[in-house]
Amino acid sequence: MQTKKTALILAGGKSQRFYPLDKCFITLNNKPLIQHAIDRISRVTEEIIVAARDEEQGWRIKKIIENSNKIVFAFDSSEGVGPLAGFISGLERASFSYSIVIGCDMPFVDPTVAKFLFEIASSAGYDAAVPKWENGMLEPLHAVYQNAPMRAAIKGGVRKGAGKISDILLQHKNVYFLPVARIREIDPGLKTFTNINTTEELKKIQILQ
Repeated sequence: MQTKKTALILAGGKSQRFYPLDKCFITLNNKPLIQHAIDRISRVTEEIIVAARDEEQGWRIKKIIENSNKIVFAFDSSEGVGPLAGFISGLERASFSYSIVIGCDMPFVDPTVAKFLFEIASSAGYDAAVPKWENGMLEPLHAVYQNAPMRAAIKGGVRKGAGKISDILLQHKNVYFLPVARIREIDPGLKTFTNINTTEELKKIQILQ
C-alpha cells in the first residue's frame, strides 16, 4: 500500500529582505507565491500544512489561497525558538509518517524531485533525506523528514542551543545526504530549489517567465 505523505510549508519567516511586505503574499503571474508552492507540492502529497507565525498571519493566508478549507494550519507556539518553531509546530500537526518541508517562497518546487526524496527516505527508514551541494551546503527547506524522530531531534537540538535545522541534521546519524547532482538528473536547471528572497529576484524571475 502506498504511504500517504504530508507537505509542510513554512510561512512564518520574518521576510526581512522584503520588509515591510510579507513574501508569502507576494504574487508571481498574478498568483501568491504560497499558492504556487501549494499547487505543485499537492501533486505528490495527501496533506498540506501551512506553518504560520501566528493566527493573524494564518487568517490572512486563508483569505488568499484556494480551497483553504483543505489546508491544515499550524502556528509557531514555541517562543524563542526562531525559525525552528515552524518545523516543530508543523511536524506536530502532521498526520503521516513522512513530510516534505518547503518554504512558502518556492514557486517551482518539482513534484518529481519531491517524490524521489520521499522514496529515498521511506525505503530505507531514514529520519531525513536532505539535498547536499558539492560545497557542503544543505537544502533543509527542500527535504523530507520522518516526523517522530525529527521532532525529537529538533526539540533536543533547541534545548542544546541549536538555532538552525542544518546544525541538527549534521549531528544526526540517520540522515541521508543526497548529492544535488542526482537531483540535476531530474531537474537539469535545478529550478526546484528557486526561492525568492528579494524584490530584485522576483523581478528577474518575472522577466524570465
